[in-house]
This record gives sequence, C-alpha cells and structure tokens, in this order.
Amino acid sequence: MYAELATKLKMILGLESAPIAISFSNDAPEGVEQLKGRMRVCQMLDKVRLGGESFYTDAENHECDGGASSCGLRELSERLKTGEFLVKDLGLFGSTRAARRFISSNPRIECGTVTVVSFSPLEKAPFEPDVVVLICNAVQGMKIAEAFAYESGRRITGLTGPPICSAVVAAPFLTGKVVYNLGDLGARRFMNVKDEDIFVGIPAALLPEIVEHLGKLRSA
Repeated sequence: MYAELATKLKMILGLESAPIAISFSNDAPEGVEQLKGRMRVCQMLDKVRLGGESFYTDAENHECDGGASSCGLRELSERLKTGEFLVKDLGLFGSTRAARRFISSNPRIECGTVTVVSFSPLEKAPFEPDVVVLICNAVQGMKIAEAFAYESGRRITGLTGPPICSAVVAAPFLTGKVVYNLGDLGARRFMNVKDEDIFVGIPAALLPEIVEHLGKLRSA
C-alpha cells in the first residue's frame, strides 16, 4: 500500500525527493540495520530521501540533543532546558527567559516511551510508519493543505518556531494532525535543501485519504 501511495504522491505533487516514513517503537524492525555512527535527525531525513537508505536508530545514534529529545529517546540537556545553549551558543534569543519559553512549548514525545526510531523511503518502508515527512515547495504544501480540507474543511497546522524534528516529526505523531514548518537554522545548515523548501509532517493514518483527495483535486 505504501509503495503505491508514495508513487502517487510523487507523481501528483511532482516531488523531487522521496517521502520519508518514520516509526517510533521499542523494538528494531525486522530486516532493518541500525544506522552506523551519529548524526542529526535532519541529516537522517536527507539520508533517506536523497540516498534511499532505510535504517533504525537508538539514542546513541543521535548527535543532536534537540532531535533525540523530540523523538523521546533522551531527556533535554541542562543547557537546553535553561536556554543557555540557544542564547550563548547560537544567539537565537535575546534572553534565557525567551529561550526557556520556546523550549518548553516545543512538542516532544515523552522520554522513555520510545527506544527505537526508524527511517525509510516510504516507497520501500519495511515497517508500519507513524509519520510521513515531505520536503517540498510552498505550492506542493498548499496542495497537501487543500487535500486535507477537501471533505472536512479542516486546516493543517503551522508550527513555524520549533525545529523540524519537533514540528514535523514529533508533532504529527502526538496530535494526529498534518503540520507544516518553514525550517529552522539547524536543518537549513545541515540539510541539502533549497531556500524555497518547506517541511510537512503527515500522520501515516491520514495519508490514504490525502492522496485520494489530491487525485480528485488534480482532475477537477
């Protein structure tokens, strides 16, 4: 089913890279190898969509504390909790108060409820995905929003502050809603993306409905 959905998504939207399947579990998926080494969640997304690789990860594979905590694999580091890292190291906020407010409001999966996060191109996913992430342009994102609203009038959610690991990986899993994000400093620094690219996270359970409605919009 997911191979067909991936093919239709790419064809209808004209996606330049593969939709990314992500699952959160406590057991490694059968037949999938563990990622070798450490990298950030945003880099893992590129490894999947551009390199076509499938793999699973545990806490030790995650280089970024923000990504690991968003996925429920580790607790936030103290320097993230206090806001010092975002203020003193990255210069993203003018005060630790603002940074703490930002960090505390970001969606993240509860630590300890997940020990394995798996990634694969949707078209060949060897596991049942929880979330599907697309890197696309604004017009393609608009079409996803239209398809989501086609029968129900529902709106997709924009989380434009949190990093993509929180906004389009964790949030769709936690809320069951389609979420878009404009990207963040880290993702745009470490990923091979264009300035005009945006990020969309879709709960996998909603994907058949969205693809069906995309087809109807296309033929309307």
